[in-house]
Amino acid sequence: MPERTQRRWHTRPKFIESQFIRPADDFLVYCNVCLFRAIPNISLLAGSVVRRTEELGENIVLQIREKARNLLWYSLALDESNDLSSTSQLLVFIRGVNLDFQITEELASVCSIHGTTPGKDIFMEVQKTLQDYSLQWNQLRGVTVDGGKNMAGVRKGLVGQIRTQLEDLQNLGALFIHCIIHQQALCGKDLDISCVLKPVVSAVNFIRGHALNHRQFQGFLEEIDSGFCDLPYHTAVRWLSCGKLLFRFYNLRNEIDVFLTEKDRADPQLSDPTWLSKLSFLVDITSHMNELNLKLQGKDNHVCDLYRIIKGFRRKLSLFEAQLERESFSHFHCFKEFCATIAVDVNLDFPKKID
Repeated sequence: MPERTQRRWHTRPKFIESQFIRPADDFLVYCNVCLFRAIPNISLLAGSVVRRTEELGENIVLQIREKARNLLWYSLALDESNDLSSTSQLLVFIRGVNLDFQITEELASVCSIHGTTPGKDIFMEVQKTLQDYSLQWNQLRGVTVDGGKNMAGVRKGLVGQIRTQLEDLQNLGALFIHCIIHQQALCGKDLDISCVLKPVVSAVNFIRGHALNHRQFQGFLEEIDSGFCDLPYHTAVRWLSCGKLLFRFYNLRNEIDVFLTEKDRADPQLSDPTWLSKLSFLVDITSHMNELNLKLQGKDNHVCDLYRIIKGFRRKLSLFEAQLERESFSHFHCFKEFCATIAVDVNLDFPKKID
């Protein structure tokens, strides 16, 4: 290599360091110092925090309104469920496209309904949301709802109310879709796992339902340096709750058995290989279902993408069925691991029956 080229090769990093890296480091240090000095002046009073949170929320709404004003077509996704105080909460998501083919997907509003929740009342809340964002019914091209009667009813439900409104405006091109994620969750409920889930929930409620038991169990896990620090509750309205609970319970089964025995609440099923094999198999099944559910969630997913994911999962189920017939458990890691750790033969009727 010529001497001039070598000299240029060796001097270039020094130029980059002096012209880019050092000024960038100095700038970051300056910003950190300014931020550190400003922290003590930030008010943490409850009123100030509430006011700033409200200002942030108002700013977000203004941004969404500005985007919604330029939408050419839009679609709605609606979900209605009750919170812990038994108040109905209606979520309204808007997804639309403007003339530049820029897609906007935002949570438009969360409407609290304290009275009755028939389709007519829900329709009024949706109409208020559309008026707030200056959206017209004749721009609507799609509606996605959950499977509740007050939402999906074709006469008195929300779908029926919207169809009537669109027919009056001669807008007959809108599509009405039952949410694919809700359909997947409903199909998952058809799987009867009560023989495993009920004992698990009972043990978890005994540990988590009493403050003393909960503290002692957490201390016990910390004392033995367990990889987990607690047990989660099972919440039926959370789609991923069952799978997470079974996975954590399976990994803490020995610790739970010891703790319940010390509390004179020993459960013989925790030492029964047949029941534990069912538990391990359902851990694998629910993990596959949770994986599917997560793939269906998220922004910027199109219907064709969701259809492809569902179609692929159905083929995966056919593969599982064929593997279970051959007693091959390559896709059931917990069940395979459990069968390898016990000396007795495991009854394989339950996995085939579940499938």
